[in-house]
Parts: sequence; C-alpha cells; structure tokens
Amino acid sequence: MPKQPPMQGRARLLEGGDAQLTVSATHDRDDGEDEHIAIVGAPGYTPVYTFSGMKLDHVVILVDDLDAAQRRWRDDGFTVTPGGVHADGLTHNALICFADGSYIELLAFRTPAATSHRWDRFRSAPGLIDYAVAVSDLPAFVQQINVRGLDYTAPVEGGRQRPDGITIRWRTSWPPQGAEGLPFLIEDLTPRELRVPTGEQRSHPNGAQGIAELAILVNHLDRAVHDLETLCGGAPVKSNATYTFSISGSALSIQPMSEHGATAQGGARPASLAVRRAQGDLWRYE
Repeated sequence: MPKQPPMQGRARLLEGGDAQLTVSATHDRDDGEDEHIAIVGAPGYTPVYTFSGMKLDHVVILVDDLDAAQRRWRDDGFTVTPGGVHADGLTHNALICFADGSYIELLAFRTPAATSHRWDRFRSAPGLIDYAVAVSDLPAFVQQINVRGLDYTAPVEGGRQRPDGITIRWRTSWPPQGAEGLPFLIEDLTPRELRVPTGEQRSHPNGAQGIAELAILVNHLDRAVHDLETLCGGAPVKSNATYTFSISGSALSIQPMSEHGATAQGGARPASLAVRRAQGDLWRYE
C-alpha cells in the first residue's frame, strides 16, 4: 500500500494576494443560526452565496497510518485529539478542532484488507477525500432537498467510541452514487461537544482558527454546480471556470479537473484546504 506523503510539500502558508482572503461572521459557529456571513478579499471581491441554515461540519483526510499522521500534524503546530473507533470497526480517527466549530478528520482503515466501506476506493490515493455539512432535523431536510431532485439517501445512524469509553452517535445522509461536489450530511444524536471537543483542544500553537476554503475538482462542472445550487437554494459567484459558494463563512470552490490537468484517483474529490490563522494568513494543505 502506498505510504502517505510527508506533510512537507503538502502544506504551506499562502502569500501575496491569496493571503488577503479573510472570513468573518456575526455568530460563532456553535451559537445557532448565522445572521450574516461576509467573505472579504482583494478589492472588488464579491461575497458568495451562503448555504442558509447549514454548517460546514468537517473535512475528511484519509491517511495510511493514523499515529504517524497525528505526529506530522502536531509537528506542524496543530493540536490533535484522538477520536476513537467507528461503530463498523473498519476505521478510526483523530480530530483537529477549530474555534469556528469546524474540524479536520484524520481517518485511517484498521485493516489492510479491502472492505465495502464507501471510502475504500481512495486507499490508493490518500489525502482529502470528502466533506460534511451539518443540518438540524436531517430526515426533514433530506425529504425537502430530494423533492428538488437530489436523491440523497435516507438517514442512517452511525457512531464511534472515544478512547475514554464514551459512545457518541449521529446520523448521516449521502449524495447519490456518481454525484460530484456534494457533501454528505450529518446530524448529532448525542451532544455535539462529545463528538467535537471544545476548550483547549481548539487552540493551536500555529494560530489555526478555522477552515477558510475548500477547493473541489470535478469532472462534470455544470452538473456539480447545478446540484450545489439545488442543495443551497441559490447561485454561486463565477470567476473564469471556478464557482464559489459559502458554507457558514467557509468558501467552497468548485473547479473542473480539465483546468488543472488533473484526474483525481477515486473520482471527483477535494483538492486543497486552506486554514485561516490568527496571524491573518492562510495555511494550505494540498
């Protein structure tokens, strides 16, 4: 099995114009509904459409060796919290939690044998593989968006056991097979703070505060943008071949693989992640 590339060369601080991007909101992510979201960049930057009532929950990074990945991220100045073993017994994880309520999930398979897990196809190309959006009353939400034609799955319960023995539960709904760019949806059944720790576990020596941007490469750009418009109920901002939405203050950029000369192994997937820091710059994983 190919080894996860070292963090060096995969993560960097953005400089120049990119570093001008900042994200602000009138409410902390855990305070309930957002009254206002603003994304500010270079002069002339246009705010993007907000996913009303939805929260960027987390981004998933598949790694080959969870212990080694935790060491690498700690070496890069992040506070890493062991997560535990998922209910299916196939995977385990660790979390990098941010002050804005979002987090990065470092996830690894517990066996080298092939499984029926939906992310098994990414084993040959670990890295960014998926992202989740949190909603309230997931069954009602899924029913609503499926009336619009999205065909998300019926909510299914899942969970994991933390290292301290506490069991946490949630339910998820997944986009249809073959859909590109869409997140999976999640709703907590136990208190969210049991799944996403608060306090000092959200404080990082490198100043990381939250997810500023997630870029996703897709094969079928028009279809992906249409599906995201259907999910959020509005149109994104278009710049050249990039369509940018906003989820609770984080920019979601949909880009065609053809523009990057890339073919994503395992299908369309996230390509890069920018984390905003207290110092006013961005730290990028790609």
